[in-house]
Amino acid sequence: MALPFFKKGKDKAPSPAPKAAAAPVVESPPTETLLTMDMGASGIVVEETSGAPQSPVDEAAILYASGQSDMAERLLQGILATGDRRAWHMLFDLYGIQNREKDFEQLALDYAMRFETSPPIWQKLGGNGASGKPQQDQAASLELPGLLDKKAAAALREGIDASDRKAVVRIDFSRIEMVDESGADECAKILAAARKAKRKLQVSGVDRLTALLQDLTRATHSRAVHWLLLLELFQTLGQQDHFEDLAVDYAVRFEVSPPSWSEVQAAEVIQTQAAEPLDDALRLTGEITPANDSALQQFGGYAATHNDVLVDLSQVTRVDYGSVSQFISVLMQCLGSGKSITLRGHNALIHELFRVMGIDQLAQLAPRHPA
Repeated sequence: MALPFFKKGKDKAPSPAPKAAAAPVVESPPTETLLTMDMGASGIVVEETSGAPQSPVDEAAILYASGQSDMAERLLQGILATGDRRAWHMLFDLYGIQNREKDFEQLALDYAMRFETSPPIWQKLGGNGASGKPQQDQAASLELPGLLDKKAAAALREGIDASDRKAVVRIDFSRIEMVDESGADECAKILAAARKAKRKLQVSGVDRLTALLQDLTRATHSRAVHWLLLLELFQTLGQQDHFEDLAVDYAVRFEVSPPSWSEVQAAEVIQTQAAEPLDDALRLTGEITPANDSALQQFGGYAATHNDVLVDLSQVTRVDYGSVSQFISVLMQCLGSGKSITLRGHNALIHELFRVMGIDQLAQLAPRHPA
């Protein structure tokens, strides 16, 4: 197995680009010398290879890691026209880190038009590094029970009303086994009200609810409320084609005018999540830099005492270019001891840096935006 590793003395961050009066030109980041370690039957063979970036996305990742976020942003904006979704997600995360919600929302509109799918939901990344609490904890998480009835719908309404109007509301539909008429009616009204109030929604388990409602609408004596809830669900998800097809069938079936489609920001569909995992992950926060290497010290200490090395980077905003060699050194020590390594939750900017630097060859990566 060939593993990339940095040559000592070559891991300094590139100097920031000088400011000029004219429009700035994005400079190519310097190359990095890597050492390839081939762990074969004959032992460890070390070969020197080039670590130069191969694409503009690579360059943007290194620029950001080097503290040149403005240049990285301009480069990423120039890549958007190519349709490379990596660049889009890198910009989304950059705006989230910098708390630039308006720029994020404009990018989300452009993304929805370009790819005809729901964009990510606004979420400020990083939060307060001192607290150590993930930003996602600020979202209201509401889980519906097995029976969606009037009582369950009332709890859903109360949960949404009680949450901050600017906070993301996460609704889990995965446990629903039955939907009665009163529950369907109330749930449709709640989703419609949230849509009109421009609430930001994340939904999970929605495929299960959709399939259940489709079965109910196919029944011989189907109820209009089940159709209306399914229509509202398609509207919430931004699935206009499904909405319009069902609206035509609804009009024919009940001989009344169906609801009209509204252009609104669609809910983000996320994977069903259990309660906060009771794993033994190391959770790092803030920036990992040579001047602030406490995170790497924590990483090294944690790795020394765990066989399964699980590191949560969801609250890390940047891994400095000058810290990557030390980061890789810890990973290599883990590999040398036969340990498994998983790095999870990191933003798209960090993920592309990890890919460029070969960290994806050393550890299992589970980024915030799965490929």
